Amino acid sequence: MQTPQSMPFLPTKAVLTTLMAAAALTLAAYAAPPQAAPSTPMVIANAWSRATPPGATVGAGYFTVTNKGSMPDRLIGVTSAVADHAEVHEMTMKDGVMKMRPLAHGIEIKPGETVQLQPSSNHVMMFGLKQPLKAGEKVKGTLTFERAGTVDIVYAVQGLGGPPPHATGGNTMHMH
Repeated sequence: MQTPQSMPFLPTKAVLTTLMAAAALTLAAYAAPPQAAPSTPMVIANAWSRATPPGATVGAGYFTVTNKGSMPDRLIGVTSAVADHAEVHEMTMKDGVMKMRPLAHGIEIKPGETVQLQPSSNHVMMFGLKQPLKAGEKVKGTLTFERAGTVDIVYAVQGLGGPPPHATGGNTMHMH
């Protein structure tokens, strides 16, 4: 029987290096092959916003989303780089009074459906603007979907009080 004094000495660094190399080779042998990120069927198009007057603390964003897949999805969250926070809102008219409220459960987009977020309807509200939105600028943000995950969006800022841009198929984003 060997006593601790008669056991061969291996430097700690050499032992650790050998164990780490063996573990790395073992893991590499069993690792799954790399996979491309799955693409989603959600298509975002025609993202835009209106310019705001100096001192304004809120702005709005609009776009079209099409679900080209076979499963329903839901827009559940939004952010904006130029605002403290953003929410998905709906605007309705009842008894001659315009009402606006956040959509706590977001907006469902059924398979094959196109949903348009537009003035006087569903839209993105940007609260606590850090700067005025100016015509010709681009405003970055994100959309979060229940199934599809998060996608970056860029709103093209249109003139104050001007008409929305025409749906040209430009400014289209596919989510990945």
